[in-house]
Amino acid sequence: MDNTSRAPEVQSPEGSHTEQSSEKKKLEIRGFLKLDSFLRKKYGGMPVYIEQDEPISGFDLAKKLGINPQDVEVIFVNGFVYALDYMIEPGDRMAFLPPGCPGPYRIALGFYGKNQDNAANFKIPDREDKEKGDC
Repeated sequence: MDNTSRAPEVQSPEGSHTEQSSEKKKLEIRGFLKLDSFLRKKYGGMPVYIEQDEPISGFDLAKKLGINPQDVEVIFVNGFVYALDYMIEPGDRMAFLPPGCPGPYRIALGFYGKNQDNAANFKIPDREDKEKGDC
């Protein structure tokens, strides 16, 4: 049995195989709705791959990619929904989701209550808002 270790292979968007650096791993990034169009236009295709050697927050990654964080309601990381402050690890698969997803899907996908500090997010009124008539 061979005890030498090899970096895992990564499939590029064009379909060719390349070896991944042991120091940096690629993030696979996607966008939904208008962010899909933005990323395709800016980076020439989908998904977008970037090398990342340390964790990065969704907020910082959005800024790094030229996405206004106020245009992002939640992020998906490896199939789970998180707010923009979630730390994305090298090698993760993630996607940005802007406001505008229809109501039932908000609950089914689990992001109804996420990222409440983001002005782009649908707000869940609290009791004080109801008493003031702000909702």
